[in-house]
Amino acid sequence: MVTARKDRYLQLPSRSGVYDLSTVAVVGGGGLVSQCASYDLAMDGGVESIIVADLDISKARKVASLANALSGKRKARAVQVDVRKVKEASRAVAGSDVLINGVQYDFNEKVMDMALLAGSHYLDFGGLYWMTKRQLSRSSEFRSAGLLAVAGMGAEPGLSGIIANELCDRMDSVETIKVRDAWRDYTKNVPPFFVTWSIQTLMDEYTMEGEVLQDGKIRKYAPLALSEEYDFPEPVGSTQVYSTRHSEIATFPSSFRKKGVRNVNWMEGGPGFIEQKTLADAGFGDQKRLRVGGSLVSPRNFLAALLRSKGLLGYPEGCRPDSYECLAVEVTGKRGGKAVSERRTCIFPSKPEWGLGAAEYSVGIPGAVAARLIADGKVKSRGVRPPELVFKAEDFYPELRKRGFILSDVEER
Repeated sequence: MVTARKDRYLQLPSRSGVYDLSTVAVVGGGGLVSQCASYDLAMDGGVESIIVADLDISKARKVASLANALSGKRKARAVQVDVRKVKEASRAVAGSDVLINGVQYDFNEKVMDMALLAGSHYLDFGGLYWMTKRQLSRSSEFRSAGLLAVAGMGAEPGLSGIIANELCDRMDSVETIKVRDAWRDYTKNVPPFFVTWSIQTLMDEYTMEGEVLQDGKIRKYAPLALSEEYDFPEPVGSTQVYSTRHSEIATFPSSFRKKGVRNVNWMEGGPGFIEQKTLADAGFGDQKRLRVGGSLVSPRNFLAALLRSKGLLGYPEGCRPDSYECLAVEVTGKRGGKAVSERRTCIFPSKPEWGLGAAEYSVGIPGAVAARLIADGKVKSRGVRPPELVFKAEDFYPELRKRGFILSDVEER
């Protein structure tokens, strides 16, 4: 157990309605999603400084440089950290009011330890169910330190929970919550196959059993065992989506227990999804090392290294991303004694001027908005909490719309 510095974070009262300027640390700051959060925070006048922390200092410096160019000030600075060395890494982010964790989700607990030692509030972009469960069990540590840790604050999980909470609040009782996600990429001059998300996380989704709340019980299914054709708004449109392991199933059953929820399920799909699953089925998702020509090599690590060497992790240099992703949250229940089903969707655009596609923009922006709300003192929760129990739709939606997110009205199904 890590002992927190309890005196580090004390939310100061507003001075004439303006909160004290804040410092945000972005760990794993060289990653595509983390870049997005850093750039958005750089243009916020309420953020005084940004610590861009990464194992690869050259990536961190590049992000800090562009963040400073966007802000017109020397607001961001780069530091090198190895999250496996928790005490040393925590000193590098000391002074941060909020710590955004953008590292591979396997290391979430290490970065949580960093936040406790630094006395910083914390948020990450998801824990793929099993890690989220472990994180939630540490709530008393953060509560004792007077700190908040938000487990999973991106698009899905994150915004998906905020929308679900809004829709559940409109009903007297809830039977089913569906979360669906799909994408389309219209970027020109790209190779026929490339990956814009963590290949490690993708391979986990393709190889791990996925949980579903079904008739009040958690049941497990093989990856992609459940599927359906789902009607998303344009420019995404109708898409075949599939079940995978995801963090909403770790939090929604308890978050909405008082509403009587019996079913929660998640499905995703889009171009390239089945092709990537084929790689996992061929063994490239395996982590057990094989002996090849006298060397031991993990097929998964080999795949990541190969894609990196070919420039197929992220958009190729010189491409202008033109992609869209869509989240749909659908809740079925009763209101006034009558059965009702309602849905809200959100279309995420790309951010070509930052070199980011919809996948990165859709996750980084909610994380940046959440960090800002925490630093501004608008969030009173403490402990480790899921986003649906922390943030209010009325605080979140206006900020997303300012950044080009297209939130639909609530529609009956």
